[in-house]
Amino acid sequence: MIDAHLHLWDPQRLSYDWLKHVPSIAGRHGPEEWARRQAEPRQAVFVQADCAPEQTLNEVDWVSGLDRSPLQILGVVAFAPLEEGEAVRPLLRQLKQRPLVCGVRRSVQNEAPGFISSAAHIEGLVASAEEGLSLDLCARDHQLPELIEALDALFAAAPHSRVVLDHLGKPDIAVGKGDIRHSDWAANLEHLAKRPQVFAKLSGLTTQDDWAEGRDEALRPYIDHALTCFGPSRLMYGGDWPVAELARGGLSRWRTLFDIATARLSNAERALIRHETARGFYRLPPV
Repeated sequence: MIDAHLHLWDPQRLSYDWLKHVPSIAGRHGPEEWARRQAEPRQAVFVQADCAPEQTLNEVDWVSGLDRSPLQILGVVAFAPLEEGEAVRPLLRQLKQRPLVCGVRRSVQNEAPGFISSAAHIEGLVASAEEGLSLDLCARDHQLPELIEALDALFAAAPHSRVVLDHLGKPDIAVGKGDIRHSDWAANLEHLAKRPQVFAKLSGLTTQDDWAEGRDEALRPYIDHALTCFGPSRLMYGGDWPVAELARGGLSRWRTLFDIATARLSNAERALIRHETARGFYRLPPV
């Protein structure tokens, strides 16, 4: 099994301003802690953890140099300031010199309206695709219409772009409580899935619900809808650790929910979500 969405951080090495808002997970989280907590998976894709933007290369180098015995990092999705447009290309080429880097992410979940569809941001998306890097997109449910607009422009300029939607577009489960029509999430996800270049991660759902009182049954409709829209060949499992520890039951609860929701699938379909989709999308090396 491959965890397609894993974070690691060390505040003694790098700066993470956002961690001050979540003190319960603000300490170091490295592969040694993962090994103590998890029986599996032992392979993962590291996704940038929003350290200070100027520390992008330092983050990649730190993760690439970690001991791989307890946790094998197969690929790295690095931060890139895509809003710089064409000016981001030199950084992209520096990132490509790091063997583990397979993609980039510029989280837009907290950006103002107009950021995602701005000409400069789209130019940065296009530059990344032209450099052969995949694109992780982290946006909230109310931003999906603007994301759809940006992707139309991206695919017109770079038809062979590879895009994955983190956390299923972050539906507001705490408010929707299982109603997938809330904020037009279901319709927008279906719209995104019509584009064959777009994949999605089954990840990050428990923290979209109420952290303390979230109900397991409220999450199932979102997973089922994603399976209907994308199918196993364009879905991948992500644990979103250690952020997942903010919600009741932490990562172990999410793993249980994931296993239950995918139990009806065939062995071949489960294999796609558990490892094959991620391996193909990120072009991970055989192991």
